[in-house]
Amino acid sequence: LGALAPAWLLTRPPGRPVRLQLEELADTLDGSREAREYELRARLVRSVTEGAYNKLRPPPESLADPSVDHVISARDAARLRGGGGIDAVLVLDPEPALLPRHALAEASAELRRLVAQRTQESINPCNRGSWHGFLPLDADKAARQGLGPSTLALLRKLGALPALVSRCGWGRPLVLPPAVQLGFYPGGSGARYSPHLDRNPGEVGLKREITFLLYLNVDWDTDRHGGCLRLHPPDRASGAPVDVAPLGGRIVVFQSGKQLHEVLPCDGADRLPPTPLC
Repeated sequence: LGALAPAWLLTRPPGRPVRLQLEELADTLDGSREAREYELRARLVRSVTEGAYNKLRPPPESLADPSVDHVISARDAARLRGGGGIDAVLVLDPEPALLPRHALAEASAELRRLVAQRTQESINPCNRGSWHGFLPLDADKAARQGLGPSTLALLRKLGALPALVSRCGWGRPLVLPPAVQLGFYPGGSGARYSPHLDRNPGEVGLKREITFLLYLNVDWDTDRHGGCLRLHPPDRASGAPVDVAPLGGRIVVFQSGKQLHEVLPCDGADRLPPTPLC
């Protein structure tokens, strides 16, 4: 039920007759069979690879970079650590930005060219139509793959962000993933990502604590292109969802196991966010 529970619980208000709830659950189980099969396969892969994968995960301090110290303050880290709904999500437009506009455009163009070479279309039924791949989070390793200077600078600065949270204390040791996930949502394809958590409650291995999103969409027009990140409150009584435009250079940070979110359809342009999960 891991892949099913968030969306089903979100849309089922309390106080409904038990018989009706059971009928709805049966229908939902039948309709979500493909998603649950995908989740089971993913858990089997994690259980087999967990030991080797964990050896590749260094502490955040290993990639610290003082040039990004202004991006996440101690107050931001405390708010994130609180994890109390949408108010705990960090939506950051740092000044100065991680990269100047021309360098961000260069990195975006290079990563778009790599989509055809190093990504594959998602087989996750909740995320159909999108393409995903991985790049080394360590810029020195990425340099050996022939990436350009703007992309390498972007990876260095992105990889340094978790250290800004870790140095303020988290309650559990944080480690970095060996790679950053590159997500690509083709414009006009209707590609989207249904409401989900980045770490499901029943996830045993590879526990993810914090999601960092960085958008590379230069000249994005939300009214024409869509593709917003929609943040859902913990329950309906907490208020309405909040949409975050995927503007180039914007960084979004939230707790992987607490913030329910989705990607709305991209109508007129390609959407490109690289994502490390610590």
